[in-house]
Amino acid sequence: MQSSQLKVPEIVKKRMIQLCTLLASFSKAKITSQEIKALTGWTASTIRHDFWLMDLKKGVSNGYFTAELRQELEEKLGLKTDAEKPEKKLCIVGLNRLGAALLDENMFSESGFTIKAGFDTNLYRVEILRSSFPLYPATQMDFVIKKEKIEYAVLTVDSKNAQSMAEKLSKAGVRGIVNMTDTVLKVPENVKVENVSVVNALKIIK
Repeated sequence: MQSSQLKVPEIVKKRMIQLCTLLASFSKAKITSQEIKALTGWTASTIRHDFWLMDLKKGVSNGYFTAELRQELEEKLGLKTDAEKPEKKLCIVGLNRLGAALLDENMFSESGFTIKAGFDTNLYRVEILRSSFPLYPATQMDFVIKKEKIEYAVLTVDSKNAQSMAEKLSKAGVRGIVNMTDTVLKVPENVKVENVSVVNALKIIK
């Protein structure tokens, strides 16, 4: 089963991406289902079901080879980058404290994404902040996104401006938005939104 053909529920994909991150720092050459259970808190049946949906083939009698399991997951999830599959282009929209914290490119190293631009409605922020990639006034979003062929955005603007910015991103051709505001965004069906609100996450776990 090729990664381009792989269709799994979003919740399974999130778990497998989390597992890839855990495997990257796992020191042993092999990992067992029990060790995965201990690291993640997932049940044994959840692990078996997820691995079945992912059509994983790297198992051995007493577990999985850590590096091979990570490599297979990355391939099936489309996370692996190479010369034939360049990194995906990303922009940061909103250079407030949260957005400014994302200007460190090291945060995205080996993620498969590269930041090409940052945008803000406040010209002062655009002028004083420093980054390894260009920062622009929000009025230039449409032009820059199309010119750089940016497909993904992290949205960190004030909640009152979130919907209007999401609409501009959608019209400019962005196909995926990580929404770090509290606003429920309305976007076209061809644009995916992943909501990552710290406040809402705290409400869920309280």
